[in-house]
Amino acid sequence: MTFVKCFRKHRGAITALSFRRNSHLLMSGSADRSINLWNCDDKLYIESLYGHQDTVMGMDSFLQERVVTVGARDKTLRLWKIQEESQLVFNGHKNTVLDCVSMLNEEHFVTGSQDNVLCVWHIKKKKPAITKLNAHSPGSWISAVAGLKNTECFISGSNDNSVKIWACAANYRTMECIKCIEVIGTINAIVVSADNSCFALGVGQEHKMGRWWSNKDARNKILLYPMVIEDEVDR
Repeated sequence: MTFVKCFRKHRGAITALSFRRNSHLLMSGSADRSINLWNCDDKLYIESLYGHQDTVMGMDSFLQERVVTVGARDKTLRLWKIQEESQLVFNGHKNTVLDCVSMLNEEHFVTGSQDNVLCVWHIKKKKPAITKLNAHSPGSWISAVAGLKNTECFISGSNDNSVKIWACAANYRTMECIKCIEVIGTINAIVVSADNSCFALGVGQEHKMGRWWSNKDARNKILLYPMVIEDEVDR
């Protein structure tokens, strides 16, 4: 592996990264509350996007020149339309920290929060299409989500030693857990392969942003799983 380029622009810690699918457009989010766009072909800074009032904790993009972001304690989900130079602001989570976001397709995305709530959103609705309270064990913190692109399914991780696979109904009005996997530790990251055939978990003893707890039974590691749903889960 060869070092290529160091991009410098953010004034705070970089907390989120995403590439637009099938391109070299890189997007970065930071504790300085901005989103920066980078051209990795020409190794150039493009522009900055502003609007969040707190750390950009998570972001995701897909095929179009758009990026969805969540702003921690500002409790907002934002969809940035880069070509149109506009943004849509969504509100649904209350009195909590928005921790993670992932796109299912160009119109639907999912968020997870500190209060153990999962929300599925539609681009044309400012409130969630689906809200799942107590998505993991009581008192858990949803620390990672990842959508299986162009499907109705996504994966969520928490600090309750579990990873769950969810399926939304075709009309995106309900969702159910279709599989639960025991993983000791806090799930700090979930990445699904481009063909949806497997997924990787970043597992830690602690949350990636702070030492609010420490699970001594856990090990800091990366786990890889095939995307196989063999049986029903105890819900």
